Amino acid sequence: MTTDELQKRKPNNRARPKSGRALKNMPIYLCLLPGLLFLFVFSYYPFFSAFYFSLFKWDGVNSAYIGIQNFINISHDDRLVPAVKNIVILTTAGVFWALTLPLLGAVCINNFESSKTARFYLVIFAFPMVIPWVVTVLVWQVLYDPIDGPINRFLNFIGLSQFAKAWLADYETAIWALTLIGGGNTGVAFPFVAGMNLLVYLAGLINVPSEVKEAAKLEGATTWQIFYRIELPLIRTQVRINLIMTIITQLQAFQTVILLTRGGPGYATMVPGFAMYQDAFFFSKMGYASTLGVVLFLIMMLITIVVNKSLKSTTDFNPD
Repeated sequence: MTTDELQKRKPNNRARPKSGRALKNMPIYLCLLPGLLFLFVFSYYPFFSAFYFSLFKWDGVNSAYIGIQNFINISHDDRLVPAVKNIVILTTAGVFWALTLPLLGAVCINNFESSKTARFYLVIFAFPMVIPWVVTVLVWQVLYDPIDGPINRFLNFIGLSQFAKAWLADYETAIWALTLIGGGNTGVAFPFVAGMNLLVYLAGLINVPSEVKEAAKLEGATTWQIFYRIELPLIRTQVRINLIMTIITQLQAFQTVILLTRGGPGYATMVPGFAMYQDAFFFSKMGYASTLGVVLFLIMMLITIVVNKSLKSTTDFNPD
């Protein structure tokens, strides 16, 4: 009997391992099922519905197909230019805070020789994460109060009353006042140094091999040189994560606006998220609000791809 005939008679058992593997993984699939159902019902279904309703004039009850007219109407929206300008300002400020103060705090904690001291400051910096973010916003509302606010009281006390303003009601200062408060999450909110961004950086710094740093110290490297030439390249993944999450959060955020300014005065603090909220719940323009959401999603996806490509993860470092 030839080799080819033996190969033909040989039973084919390739399908069996697959079915056996599927049965073996069945408990895992069952565990994933509730989460997947919630994900599809409350995330993916609304997401894809937004694409569908962006092609309709829809008030929440009645709908009429209008094609891409909603997308054309965006270019005629008076809120477009100020909303884009404001979101660029807030996102730039958020990225600056996310890439500086939390990283500085993480580096300082990581360089404490005493583990007890490091844990103490870690608790101090992590504690603001459990404070409701709305409390922080209300505190800033008090600080910015034009009459009894501590900021204006201090300016009056030191003889600089000419600089006292209605910070959130002044067209020139409102958006800049919001940059000090940050976005609606613990990673990009005052006091900035605390929160999730710091923990992400610290997790990366802790995993930097101590042998590499010790070797650099023996070669005469300073703390700054060790950070810049060894630690920073090795935590590029953490930098990328914080950068992407900050940009996405800032582009979506409107919590500060809705609580403090409602887009005013005029359109001085208008942002895309609040424009969507207005159209959907104030003006019953659900279709147009869906269109704004689709455009915002496409922008976020494009920015995420660009940032991800430009900050590729690497473990290379240059000790020279």
